[in-house]
Amino acid sequence: MKTDLILIYFLKLLYINILFFFLITSCQNFSTSEKNITYEKIGFAEFSKNNEVIHRNIPPNTQIKVTNLLNKKNIVLNINKNSEFKKEREIIIPDKYLDLLELNLGLPIVKIETIRNNKTFIADKVKIFEEEKKIHQNIETQNVDIIDFSKNNFSNEKVLKKITIFYGDFIFKNSALDLVSLLKKEIKNINPIILQVNKKYRVKVATISDISEFDIFFKKIVNTKFENYNITLE
Repeated sequence: MKTDLILIYFLKLLYINILFFFLITSCQNFSTSEKNITYEKIGFAEFSKNNEVIHRNIPPNTQIKVTNLLNKKNIVLNINKNSEFKKEREIIIPDKYLDLLELNLGLPIVKIETIRNNKTFIADKVKIFEEEKKIHQNIETQNVDIIDFSKNNFSNEKVLKKITIFYGDFIFKNSALDLVSLLKKEIKNINPIILQVNKKYRVKVATISDISEFDIFFKKIVNTKFENYNITLE
């Protein structure tokens, strides 16, 4: 009996690790095809008075396209150096580019893409379908409403005002349900819901309208296994 309990414990532990492995790889933004590192990520910009463009991972001297997602204005910059900075920010750029991009300091949401030969290369997100498929239901889940967002009737006015933070997308509903259970168990004051988008399952954890709301959310997940979130406009 004791041996069976130990076995069940280790199976659950293995299952959780597999789920997090899928979560991390599905949020991966690097691709190394054709010996070129490509990158795509939506996040928030930090501004500095110096003239350096700083990123954690994109190699120095790499050209990037920075797009203000609220008005689609963009500029091409070179990464000057790699450095650690606030985890809740995606990039540091000189404040002289604020006016060019017409960025709102209250919501400086940008899309970062590496470019080559004047073309934008979008990284293929790694989808470990087979790993997710092998996952069995070993964690007790709760009843969760699933909202189908594949066909939405939102107006453009609403689309540009709200930003969604989510995990996924998952092929199998059980993977999303298990992640919801883990989030509720490990993070206080969080209310994840599952959205169905283009026949896949997305775990939505927050909707924000300005940078201060995002920072409040980020404090809940910092230094946890849930830092690999995605951001999109609703």
